Amino acid sequence: MGPMSSGPLESAYGTFVRRDQHEISITPVETVTVIPQHFITYKRRWLYLFVICLANLSNAILWINFASIADFTAQYYSVSYTSVNWLSLIFMVVCTIFTLLSTWKIDRFGIRFGILTGIWLNLVGSFIRCISTWGFVGMKAKYPVVFIGQFVCAYAQTFILFIPTKFAFIWFPDSQRTLANSLCFAMNYFGIFLGTVLPPFIVDHANKMPLLLYVSLAPALLAAVLSLTIRSGEPPTPSCLSSTDVKVPYKLLLKSKSYLILFGTVGLGLSNNNTLSTLLQQIMCPFGYDDISVGLCIGSFILCGLTGCIIFGYIADRTKKLEEVTKIEYTLGVVSLMILGLFIINGVPSYLLYIIFGLSGFAMAPVLPLSLDLCLECTHPIPEATVVGIFLIASQIGSIISILILPFFTRSLSSFQEAHQKCASLHQEIRDYTIPLYILAIISAVFVILFIIFFKSENRRQRKDDESSSHTTALNNNE
Repeated sequence: MGPMSSGPLESAYGTFVRRDQHEISITPVETVTVIPQHFITYKRRWLYLFVICLANLSNAILWINFASIADFTAQYYSVSYTSVNWLSLIFMVVCTIFTLLSTWKIDRFGIRFGILTGIWLNLVGSFIRCISTWGFVGMKAKYPVVFIGQFVCAYAQTFILFIPTKFAFIWFPDSQRTLANSLCFAMNYFGIFLGTVLPPFIVDHANKMPLLLYVSLAPALLAAVLSLTIRSGEPPTPSCLSSTDVKVPYKLLLKSKSYLILFGTVGLGLSNNNTLSTLLQQIMCPFGYDDISVGLCIGSFILCGLTGCIIFGYIADRTKKLEEVTKIEYTLGVVSLMILGLFIINGVPSYLLYIIFGLSGFAMAPVLPLSLDLCLECTHPIPEATVVGIFLIASQIGSIISILILPFFTRSLSSFQEAHQKCASLHQEIRDYTIPLYILAIISAVFVILFIIFFKSENRRQRKDDESSSHTTALNNNE
């Protein structure tokens, strides 16, 4: 390293030196600029990223795979639609309650601890779900057992879901981190796709439920085996300048106006995706759409959505226009969701729904990873996992409120709907969700307008890394 103007400084990555005596202020505290001569990236980051992607895929499958077969699930476990909804809703409740504890553990004990804890809890929960189908489990005990399994998987999510953004920041250079983060969430969406599209094909009768649960166990088991290859939570040397900054207290989140706006507009707005994923079968079947059509609609949304995540993650990295890309995507996503609702309640042909669901996914799905990166741009150098966790709590809270409240605004089916409905349940009352769809559309429109008008990114990480771009070089390590 060349001569600098002051002595060595110890960091989590080893010994570096100060570039000069002035300090960069990150209101209301100060941190010191630490500049290594080279930033090195390591090839094993791609293996670790694959393991995290697989964990996200598995957990998403376990979350959503009862939603598209709510009728058969209600029959198999002899419960109401409300009880079936709770198999998905429990993820949102657990996430809201335990996120801060889990993200604190990730920030305190490291990425490797968070990955291993989340992945192995995910496997345990998936196995417990399978136990609910075993012969010695009585009919009255089946639902409590599968619910316990869902609870464990939900707790695993509080680790799995909040790892990608922090991992991408620590292990990837600034030219790749949005793409790396987007790849993880693309796999999460792909998990939702598999967990929604496959169940109607696997479960064509309630007695096929055990097969679905065992198939869902496989990705969790594979992720657990591959997690044993993860040797460390941090690379031997930093991937970018901003990753060397000293962390500051969590309480400073409350002083970031841009983060609070992001929390209240995008964070709450994204809850509509969870709400629709959970209730879609119940929303669509009164209008003549069967379970396979519902699964293909969500499948179209997810496949186009994960494509959008990769494309717009790459665009955001290359253009450094993270805020602008997010605002465009959020606006297009909300408009397409409003059109989608109108298509459903007017009973348009299924192939038109597949198209609009695809367009909606392409526009809306990338908003999640992009907004998580915006969170870090607004709050750096506050610990990353907790920043992301608090943001996603907004989405979980919004989902819980929507799923519990919206059914009260439903109404009885019309005679036309009674004649054309494709709901398979023999014991549950079928309701018309037209008014709840209008409510979601209005709320979404308000959120996106407020976001466009009032949000302005602070770009703290980007500015820090731009400072070092002319003084350092990036290297790749074969390790």
